Amino acid sequence: MLKPTVAIIGTSGFLGKSTLNAFQSSVFADKFQFPIKALSRSAKKSNDKIEYVQGDLDEGINKVVDAFKGVDVIIELSSMLVYGPVENLVKQVKPKLFIPSQFGTEIDKSDKLFPGFQDFKTKHSNAVRDAGIKVVDVMTSLFGPPGPFPYEIVGQVGIDAESKIVTYRGDPDTKTSFTSINDVGRSIAAVAATDFSKLPDKIRVQSGEITPRQVVERYENDHNVKLAARVESAEEALKTAQTKYFQGYKPSDFLYYASVILYQGVDKGLAFRENDNELINPGSKLWTWDKF
Repeated sequence: MLKPTVAIIGTSGFLGKSTLNAFQSSVFADKFQFPIKALSRSAKKSNDKIEYVQGDLDEGINKVVDAFKGVDVIIELSSMLVYGPVENLVKQVKPKLFIPSQFGTEIDKSDKLFPGFQDFKTKHSNAVRDAGIKVVDVMTSLFGPPGPFPYEIVGQVGIDAESKIVTYRGDPDTKTSFTSINDVGRSIAAVAATDFSKLPDKIRVQSGEITPRQVVERYENDHNVKLAARVESAEEALKTAQTKYFQGYKPSDFLYYASVILYQGVDKGLAFRENDNELINPGSKLWTWDKF
């Protein structure tokens, strides 16, 4: 396969820095045609690895389409607020591969617990697939360090920082998958560098596994605090959450539902029974996966 050309949307977001760093690293120096094109609303200085394309998906999409014409891979790191314009862009550019902004819950599994939970992501991917474009959804489960996850943003294991209470909605030693922010970036670059014909529609990656108890102990140590603990059974927590969910979903409750999913265990959306680490990083020869 010839070295692919790549364009990235959403580099100023949460995953932007780690993804750009991955593409510019020595690991991927010989795997792409540089420079990588990166869309930016503001003017930024380009270099031999990254060419910033100043543009706007809402008002100046034609300019962006022209700039992205001919690229093999489009990577989306942006929020759902621009899903529509991104779909329009991708359908016009027609890359060989589109990696949408998934990077989290394995939605077809969590959907069995909370029907329609984050289905906007599934609809987004399918809208591009229906246009005849290869789409690969990258599932990463919980985000890990560096950054605020899971040190400051900790509701996904049941911690309420304000009240200093942790609610274990199941076994505190329930294992769940996590992927560090740096490994998310590396995984995106690795998928883009893989023979597109060998890629499945969905890839699950993880740096490793963590438990709620580990996150709580780290939080208590980092913040010099002792959290009061409440314990529910996973069955009780799910029943309560489903009752609440069917009364109407609120985005502000996302971490609450994520915590319920976490405690349900393997193959419920956040703990992967199987992953595709070997597909994109065989034998960990490209890089060593981060630890918690």
